[in-house]
Amino acid sequence: MIPQGFSFSAINAGIKAPDHKGLDMGLVYCNRDASTAGVFTSNQIKAAPVLIGMDLVRTGKSRCIVVNSGNANACTGIIGIENARAVTAAVAQRLGVGSSDVIPMSTGVIGIQLPVSRMLDKTGELVEGLGSDIEAFSRAIMTTDTFPKTAFRQAGSAKVLGFAKGAGMIAPDMATTLAIVLTDAVIEPQLLDNIIKSCISDTFNAITIDGDTSTNDTLIALASGYVQEESALVEKAFHEVIQELAMMIVRDGEGATKVVEISVTGAENDADAKEVAMSVANSLLVKTALFGCDPNWGRIIAAVGYSSVQIEPQEIGIQVNGYAVVKDGIENAGFDEDKLHEILQNKEISIDITLGPGDGRFKAFTTDLSYQYVEINSAYRT
Repeated sequence: MIPQGFSFSAINAGIKAPDHKGLDMGLVYCNRDASTAGVFTSNQIKAAPVLIGMDLVRTGKSRCIVVNSGNANACTGIIGIENARAVTAAVAQRLGVGSSDVIPMSTGVIGIQLPVSRMLDKTGELVEGLGSDIEAFSRAIMTTDTFPKTAFRQAGSAKVLGFAKGAGMIAPDMATTLAIVLTDAVIEPQLLDNIIKSCISDTFNAITIDGDTSTNDTLIALASGYVQEESALVEKAFHEVIQELAMMIVRDGEGATKVVEISVTGAENDADAKEVAMSVANSLLVKTALFGCDPNWGRIIAAVGYSSVQIEPQEIGIQVNGYAVVKDGIENAGFDEDKLHEILQNKEISIDITLGPGDGRFKAFTTDLSYQYVEINSAYRT
């Protein structure tokens, strides 16, 4: 399942603390120049590796990606930039490639300088360990994730392999968290860029856990160019891999007990439908009601109403797992609160919202909000 030309490594570098035992530094290496494209956080506060990566992907080629967890290297000033470049330069030297061929990615706590000396001491081990262990690499990029996230598709004779990490700070306008997608297909950088930007619109850009967009969100795609294959097949595989990764992130949402699909139809256009869907998906009151199986549909319709979209209240309809809750903007005749409470016990919830006769539609994916989410995030640094 590994695309031709790629190898992987994962080590412990003591990034979170000198006595930390888990894998926390990973490397993806391509044995030839790879077409490269990337999408980055829309947050105005961008981590050092994001600033560096944004410059590097403009060249359209690279050879490898070095990733660390446990430290975001965000809000670390010029020192943070220098530290990230020191690590990529050391990896590049050991691999015999240019420093501009190595893209850095980081995830973890904001505002702390990288333990760059410990990382530099481990670059030899990192490079020497290159092989085919994709699970170890996937684990090295985890933070609060409860499981490693990988997805694979065959695209004719080409392969597409993806990795992602993320369980919290999920609500981007680009991609989500850290993600890497690799293929051995022949794809020019501009086409690769077009493919990933097309693929994220209804995948990574359609999920939310808590409404927070990270300082480090990055998706990097590399194409090694070993296999000639139809671009349509490759794009389809990219979309399926990214969609699968996005749903893994939702299912692994911090403290989540339910996966929720919010479908909005009847909007004037797709952008309006997305605005309404994300308004409901990000509502703390909706999410806590879902956690508590509270049949308070007023929270859903209120979130529809406070979106920036012009709404005709009398045209709104709402169904939960196919059960009609609201019709023509008011409680549906025969609505049974106990029935909705029973439906909300399910771990998979669908909320279908109709707004009127328009053609606009969008699906968002989210989770409930539990006590455990508060526990995880109240003790993230301690």
